[in-house]
Amino acid sequence: MRTYLITASILGLMLVASAQETPPKASEKIPATQAKNHIGSEKIVTGRIVEVNKAEKLVRLNFEKPFPKQSFTAVIFAGKTNLFPDIEKLKDKSVEVSGKITDYNDRPQIVLLSTNQLKIVEKPAVEK
Repeated sequence: MRTYLITASILGLMLVASAQETPPKASEKIPATQAKNHIGSEKIVTGRIVEVNKAEKLVRLNFEKPFPKQSFTAVIFAGKTNLFPDIEKLKDKSVEVSGKITDYNDRPQIVLLSTNQLKIVEKPAVEK
């Protein structure tokens, strides 16, 4: 009986871990302007970064409009900013950000913990 409970517990933990690593499906894409309606959900939020705001402890990528009228923010805390060395180059780019949408001061956000949560979706201009 004890072996069964331990095995069941391990399997349960493995299922929880794999569920947390599964990125949202492409059908779960939403525009940044709708992120507020999906607090608590795993989604892919799409939009244009209009402002890269660097502070001492974090970087904020504000979507659609600059602070304080942004519709959505992707947040990178100081301990993870080294993963995004060219963060300033994201300004005016169309991107997809994936993860759990949370609420901070009545504004939707996703905290970026890895580079695979951020994808540039617009193609670079062809140089002549």
